[in-house]
Amino acid sequence: MDQKTYTAVVAMLNAYPQTSGNPDLTMATFEMATSGLSSQAVIEAAQRFTMGDVQGQSKTFAPSVAEFVTEARQRQEYINIKARPALPPPRYFPGQLAPFQVRQQKRLAENAHLPILYENKTYDEWRRLSMEKKLPTGATWCSLGIIYGPPKEQTIIKGGTE
Repeated sequence: MDQKTYTAVVAMLNAYPQTSGNPDLTMATFEMATSGLSSQAVIEAAQRFTMGDVQGQSKTFAPSVAEFVTEARQRQEYINIKARPALPPPRYFPGQLAPFQVRQQKRLAENAHLPILYENKTYDEWRRLSMEKKLPTGATWCSLGIIYGPPKEQTIIKGGTE
């Protein structure tokens, strides 16, 4: 146990009322029980006990070696999880068209039968033109900035349609 770890455990034990036990033997027991754990895990466990953050801990008495080692092992698990390499960011594998281009093509195909009145118009411009009655009834705005006119009426001719 290095000096910083040793100091953290002693500070934790000093935060609780003293017992008539042997402090050297107590520290030797803590040192032996935490020998397989990292210094950071032991320090974090000592700090959590000192602050009263460990669930189910006694606020009156110092933790037993078993309680302390259990918390230190849990801290070690968290440290190991944090140390794992992060997943790489998702990668885009381009096909023939990017996803936004696919959506654009879909919108163009949906409205292919309608006449184009204006291009590159915002939604606000479309609303202004509609309110000013500069667009025919039934005109629609597409998210691509295109204002489409209403469908062309079919003229009825004797014997069929044109």
